[in-house]
Amino acid sequence: MASLAWQLARRYRSTRHSSGFIRFISASSTLGIALGVAILILALSVMNGFELALKQRLLSVIPHVELEAVQQNLHDWRRKQQLFAEVAGVEAVAPYIKSNGMLRAGAEVKAAEVRGIDITSERRISDFAGYISAGQLDTLQQSDIVLGQGIADALNVKVGGQVQLLLPRLTEDGRLASHSTASLTVSAIVAVGGQLDYSHVWLDITTLANLLAFEPDTVQGFAFRLDDIFQAPQMARELGRVSEDYVYLLDWFRSQGHVYQDIQMVRSILYLVLALVIAVASFNIVATLVMAVREKEGDIAILLTMGISPAVIIRTFMWLGWLNGLIGAVAGLVVGVLLASYIEPVFAFVTNMLGKSLLDPSIYFINFVPSLLQWQDVLLTFGVAIIMSLLATLYPAWRASKVQPARVLGQR
Repeated sequence: MASLAWQLARRYRSTRHSSGFIRFISASSTLGIALGVAILILALSVMNGFELALKQRLLSVIPHVELEAVQQNLHDWRRKQQLFAEVAGVEAVAPYIKSNGMLRAGAEVKAAEVRGIDITSERRISDFAGYISAGQLDTLQQSDIVLGQGIADALNVKVGGQVQLLLPRLTEDGRLASHSTASLTVSAIVAVGGQLDYSHVWLDITTLANLLAFEPDTVQGFAFRLDDIFQAPQMARELGRVSEDYVYLLDWFRSQGHVYQDIQMVRSILYLVLALVIAVASFNIVATLVMAVREKEGDIAILLTMGISPAVIIRTFMWLGWLNGLIGAVAGLVVGVLLASYIEPVFAFVTNMLGKSLLDPSIYFINFVPSLLQWQDVLLTFGVAIIMSLLATLYPAWRASKVQPARVLGQR
């Protein structure tokens, strides 16, 4: 009997056994489900790609946690660095000094955050050396400076060029006393993407300490790389308890957490909206089956008169409607997987054709569309589509089983 239901469903689905309008509504529902599934798979893959790029690109450059001095700078930093390195969950520790300054090259002037680093320690917590677009960063001499790509472009300087650095000097009570000036050589240019390229420069920690008149063996804070980036708030509090000084507790959730939260929010909204698109397409299945039941009332009446059980009629029309959803879901799955797999080269091709980037690198931390296809997202989307399609068949199929043979055949 299951085979009979399947055969009847296939017969009713054929073009010569249904009206043109029913075929149009049926094709619309199939197309709508396919479109919803394909776009949802693509959207989830792109959101996964942005999340992966955030972890691998941005969070590989910025510290996961920072402890920054409140008033007095941190003395005896090498001993304290070793103390922090022994805390469970800490992968690496690096000292730093930072200040706001002005860079000048010729007639061009640019404001920037100047960060003094110990290059040996910094390599353990940051991978910004892996994003060097020009020059090299094996060592950082006291006369060297590393520029972000955006700052280098604004100043119109290249590796080997000279820049003038102006830094404010403060008195002990925080007043502006004077300024320090240094002529530095550009040793490397870093292109990470986003605001970092337009706002940061790096130089040797000893050089910056001398320019700011820091006491010997003194730093402003420590930057940390963690084993688990999502434990950053808890680890910041733990490191604060270990610290011997009064420090501000900073973590990447405070500085870049909005990017991660935006990705998660957009993912949820997209899933909801596109799931509703699939649901609307599934309602077309209801309309298709209702009209099919009305058109096939005579056939249903004859089948019931011949002794076919109502259960077979229900399965027949469930198959008839579910085939639309199944075909649409499979087609959408194939198209969505292909789009998700090739969206990056397609976006690059469109960018080259237009001659400009569609993602402004001064705003976004990447200038390309990343994609990470995860099969659990694909299977979840496919499962939602076929379940919605199946649920849409229940009421029309049940109505088909309630056809009264005497009434229908008597009218004929």
